[in-house]
Amino acid sequence: MKFTGKSALTIRLLIILFFDILYVLMLSYAVGFVRYMHFHFRWIDCVVAAVLYGAFRFYHYKKNKNSEQVARKPLQVVLVWLYLLFLIAAPTALVWAKKTFPIQNPDLTIMTLQMPLDGFVMVFVKDFFERVGFYALVLSLSLLWPVYDLYKDLRFRKSVFFAVFLAILVAGSAPFWKAISSRAFHQYVDFFFKQSGEPYHSKFYKDEFIHYKPEMVTSEDTTRNLIFIYVESLENSFINFTPEIQALYDLGLVFSDKPDYGGGRNIVGASTTISSMVSKTIGMPLLCGSSVMNNFGQTGLSFFGEIPGLYDILHQFGYRNYYVQGTPARFGATGPFFMSHGMDAFYDKADVEKMLAAKGETYRRPGPGVADGDVLEYAKKILDTLSADHFSLTVTTIDMHYPKGFFDDRCEVKPKNQSVGANYAAVLLCTSRRIGNFVQWVQEQPFGKNTEIVVAGDHLFMARSPVSRMPMRDRRFLNIYINPKNTAKKMRRMFTSFDSAPTVLETMGFHIEGHRLGFGVSLLSGQRTLLETMGERELVHALRELSGSIEYNELFRNKRPSALDESR
Repeated sequence: MKFTGKSALTIRLLIILFFDILYVLMLSYAVGFVRYMHFHFRWIDCVVAAVLYGAFRFYHYKKNKNSEQVARKPLQVVLVWLYLLFLIAAPTALVWAKKTFPIQNPDLTIMTLQMPLDGFVMVFVKDFFERVGFYALVLSLSLLWPVYDLYKDLRFRKSVFFAVFLAILVAGSAPFWKAISSRAFHQYVDFFFKQSGEPYHSKFYKDEFIHYKPEMVTSEDTTRNLIFIYVESLENSFINFTPEIQALYDLGLVFSDKPDYGGGRNIVGASTTISSMVSKTIGMPLLCGSSVMNNFGQTGLSFFGEIPGLYDILHQFGYRNYYVQGTPARFGATGPFFMSHGMDAFYDKADVEKMLAAKGETYRRPGPGVADGDVLEYAKKILDTLSADHFSLTVTTIDMHYPKGFFDDRCEVKPKNQSVGANYAAVLLCTSRRIGNFVQWVQEQPFGKNTEIVVAGDHLFMARSPVSRMPMRDRRFLNIYINPKNTAKKMRRMFTSFDSAPTVLETMGFHIEGHRLGFGVSLLSGQRTLLETMGERELVHALRELSGSIEYNELFRNKRPSALDESR
C-alpha cells in the first residue's frame, strides 16, 4: 500500500510526534535520575524535559532552514555517541559508588572487596545497570543527534568538546571525591600502591591479647545451651521498624553506652559479616592490609587456627556445635573459619534448598542465598533432632543486607512503594517477625528453659541508614541476651565485637580466669574493655598497626607466634 498526499503527510507527522514523545520521555527519566538517583520522574521533570527538547528542536529548525543538509558520517556518529556515553556514565558511576559502597571507610571497603562475594556480584551488576548503565544509554542516545549536529557546526570542536568533557567529569565526580577524606585517601593509596615494610613485633598484641588455655575456663554445675542468631546489619537505628526485636530488647539483658536503645560499636577489623563473626568468636580482628589478606578471597582456606574461640571452648565441655546459613559455605569464608573453630556440623544454602525441594516448595526469594524464613525453618529442623543438652546452634540471616535488602514475597506486609527506604522497611518488619516467632518457638520447646538465645547484629548497615537519619556517631549494633544464667549489675558499657565471646560464656554459666579472652572482656565483670580503656581513636590506631605485625600474620596463617608469651 502506498500513501500519497495528505495520508503520507499525516503518517510522517505521527511518526515524528511519536519520536518526539519518546525523546521527551527519555529526557524525563534522565532529569528524574539526576534528582532522585533512580529511574522515576514527576510531572515537573516532564516539563523540564519538554522545555529542553523544545529548545533543541527550535535550534535545529532555525539552523536547517538557513543551511544545506550535510550527510552524517557513520564513524563520527559512533565516536560522538561513545563520547556521550562515557561522559554521562563516568561521573554517574562515581556517584553510584558513593551511594552504594562505604567509600569513606577504607577498611570496610577494602575488606569487602577481598571477600568471596559469590551471588552478590550479580546484585551489584544489576543495580549498576539499573542506576547507571541504562540511564547513560538512554541519555546518550537521546542527545546523540543534537550533539552531533552541534559538533559539526563548531569551529574549534575538538578543543570545545574536550573542555566540556573535563568540566562535566570534574563537576560530576566532585561528590565522590568530597566523600573521601584526606586520611581515607591516603589509606587507599597506602593499600594499593605502598609496598609492605619490614615486619615488626606488636607490643599491643603482647600486652593485651589473652591466648586461651584449657585451665582458664571452668563451669558451674549446669550451663545453658546456646542459640546465637547473627542478624545481618541489625542496629539501633532500625529499632522502630522491628517491633518484635524491640520487645526482646526490652525484656533481655543488653549492654550499651547509650541511655536509650543501643549496643556495641563498629570497630576496625569487625565491620563486615565474616570479620565481625571472627571478632565475636575468637576476640581477634580480621584486618585488611596484612600481607596474607591480599590473597584471602582466592584461597578459601582456614585461618587463625591457633586461636581457640567460643565454640572450641564449648566443644571442650562436651557441647555439640551446629551452624546454618542461607548462603554457600564459601561466602565470606564462613565455612572454612567455623569448621576449624569447633563446629561439628555446618549447613549452608545447598542443605536448605534440599529441605525445600523435599517439601515441594518451588519459590525462591530473589537475590543471593535463600530467605531468612527458610533458614530459620531449617534451624528448627536441626533443633528437633537434638535429644540431649549441651548444644549450640548458630544461625545467620541475610535478608537485611545492604544496599537495599532482599524482600521475600511471602512476607505479609509489602513495601508501600518502590523506593529503597520502603523496600528496606518491609524487609526489617518481616525479619523482626520471623526472629520473634523463632525465639518464641524455642522457648516453648522442652530444651527452652535451659537455652540462652543471643540476638546480635553482626555489624552496622554498611551505608547511611535507609530508614533513619540517626547520626553515624550514635549508631550501634544490637546485642540481646535472652534467658542468661548469669546477669550483670552494670549494663552501661562501651564495647566492641571483641567482647562478645567472654560475655556469652559467662552469661551461660562459665567462669573465665581474669574475665578476658583474646582482645575481649566479659561485660559481666568489672574489667574495663579496650574501648573503655584506650578510647576509640587510640584503639583503631593500635589495630591498624597490628595488621603488619609478625604475630598477627603468623596467627592468620595458622601458625603459633614464635614470640608468644607461654606464661599466659
